Amino acid sequence: MLFESAHVRVTAEYGVASLWLAFPGSPVNALDGARLNELDAALAAIEPNPFLHALVVRSAKPAGFCAGLHPSVAEVADRSALAARGQRTCARLASLPFTTIAFIDGPCLGAGLELALACDHRLCVATPLTLLGFPDRFTCFGGGTRLRGRIGRRAAAFVESGRTLSGREARDCGLVDRAFCARRTRIDLRTFLDQLERSRRVPDRARDETGSAHERRAFVRADLSGLGRPVAGPTDTGVLLARGFITPLEAEPMRARASAAEPVAAPADPLEPALRRVA
Repeated sequence: MLFESAHVRVTAEYGVASLWLAFPGSPVNALDGARLNELDAALAAIEPNPFLHALVVRSAKPAGFCAGLHPSVAEVADRSALAARGQRTCARLASLPFTTIAFIDGPCLGAGLELALACDHRLCVATPLTLLGFPDRFTCFGGGTRLRGRIGRRAAAFVESGRTLSGREARDCGLVDRAFCARRTRIDLRTFLDQLERSRRVPDRARDETGSAHERRAFVRADLSGLGRPVAGPTDTGVLLARGFITPLEAEPMRARASAAEPVAAPADPLEPALRRVA
């Protein structure tokens, strides 16, 4: 055990550390000032470790990665200071002297997606529960700049749309590196880590704080009344299949459970890739 606090722990095996998030309550692993302090303390503890070559940031809870800000943040008097604290924590994560990977299994929304964007790589378990996006329509922890680095000029339109993507949609637009089904989770994660082990090279990073001050000012004015609101994905089998939440193999048992008299039909107008609409 490299670090342990009330809700964050860091374990390591063969040079690969795993940072486990286990913040209580709903939404899953939601962040606030105290939780950012725990996360930052964990990162500071492992930063000088010369024996690590990779860090995997993941959830210790089965229900999701990190679903954004805790509802209590709406009552914070100094939002600018909170945003600055979150920006410093994400900047520390982004500058660690070893490769970082966000392992996303479940909702990765708002500040949670900003945390994932601070990592060098993002791996995604593509299930109906895995959603990525900014449903509250703002960034506050430096995610706006990092998002532009991933998807270019479409970033602002994507944030403002409030849309959420499936894991495979996020992969197709460049937001995540890989998306795989739940059955292959362990195999694909191990394969990816083995590839990193062979290279042991920290990716080139260009630190860019352009827009950080603007994000803090915008966060002060943002409407936070919706924090903690559940974000639901589609439930129709045809839509799930069309948008990549499930594979054809996974769709079969879902259709089998449906009434034979009322089979689930594919949508008349299958959704285009989400970013094509907000571009």
